[in-house]
Formats: sequence, structure tokens, C-alpha cells
Amino acid sequence: MQSPSAKPKSRPNDVFPATQLAWIDAQLDMGQQGRSEINRHIMSVYRFPLHVYFLGTRDRWIGEPEEVINGFFADRLARPNFLADWRVSGLRLRHWLINAFCFYLRELRRLRHRGKADSPKADEPVEFAGDTKAIDRAYVSSLVREALIDAERMCTGQGFSAHWQVFYTHFCLGKPYEQFVDELGIDAGRAVVMARTAKKKFQIALRTLVARDSTGDDDINAEIRGLMEGS
Repeated sequence: MQSPSAKPKSRPNDVFPATQLAWIDAQLDMGQQGRSEINRHIMSVYRFPLHVYFLGTRDRWIGEPEEVINGFFADRLARPNFLADWRVSGLRLRHWLINAFCFYLRELRRLRHRGKADSPKADEPVEFAGDTKAIDRAYVSSLVREALIDAERMCTGQGFSAHWQVFYTHFCLGKPYEQFVDELGIDAGRAVVMARTAKKKFQIALRTLVARDSTGDDDINAEIRGLMEGS
């Protein structure tokens, strides 16, 4: 892991995705409501990966992961210029967030070491010694969870609640169609068609999230394949 002052090198399976500037711009144009949506997105998608990242550092003694991460979000996302500073930094959002989290950990370390003989350690770089694959898996888990939530909302709003139930029962709970279609009053063939409709909604939701967290020039299909294969 590099010093927080250095720009982290991107990795093929980097868990911290880049963010599509167009989406950020659109939300910022909406004022506080849009900023709140950006914050919600950041906290929803990055909380679990940051949790895994924190547990892979030597600074996990600082406090409980949720307490530390909540403190980080509360401190950084409340700063009026946090996003503006990111925009002029030249960094992708994933690098900006991980750098900011590293600095936050150093700040907490200084507070813990204040008045102690070994206080110089407070300025040591934050080192990640964990399994980077675990961070990748945490990100994919967060991404899929958000896509499922968005897809269910989409299906419900468009009158496809039953289709979603079939999709979720078969693909997420792993039940063969034959085990539950009778109670829904449909046959297996109809269930396959209904599940396909809901699956398309899930794919749209997933692509939207990946596109939102990409540079905008990436091949979204290739990026999704890379994320799933890397996890």
C-alpha cells in the first residue's frame, strides 16, 4: 500500500470503482437533495469494502469498524468542498476515497497516540496487509445488493412484482421452478418467461451502477465480466 500522499496504482480487480462524472454533475445541479443522493450512494456502495479494507490494516486497533467508517463518512461527506476538491484532484473517486480514508486513519492514530512516547508512529503511512481479493468480493457484494434493491423497485413500479418474486426465488434463493410455481398458479414455462423479464431489470440496474462507477469510456459489459470473474 502506498503512502496516502501518493496516488494509488490501479489494479485489474480494483474494488474502488471510478465514478461517472455525468451522474455526479447531475446530482450536484440538484443542490442539497442531489448531494444527499451522492452521499447515500457512496455510503451504500463503499461501506462494506471500506470495512474489509480497514480490517486489513494495522490500524484496526483504533476502534470498531462501523464506528470508524461512520466517523469517516460523517466527517468527510459533511465537508462543503469534499467533492469539489475531488473534482480538481485529478483522481478517480475510488482513489480519492481511499486516500481520504487513509488520512482519516492517521488523524485518529494521532489522537490515540497523543501524549505517548511512541507518538511518531502516528505519521507512518497506512499499510494494507490483507487479501485484496476480499475487498474485491466485498465491492461486488455491495454492487449486487444495490442492483437487486433497484431492480425490485423497478419491477414493483412497473407492475412486475410477480415476475420479481419468480426471479428472486429461482436465481437468489436457488429453488427450481417446479418447487414453487404451483403455489403461484403458473406453470414452469410461464415462470421462465417471467423470470427473464425481471432478470432484464436486474441487468439494467447493474449496468447503471457500473456505468455510474466507471470513467464513462469503459466497456460496461467487459467491466461487469471482470468484476464477476475477479470476485
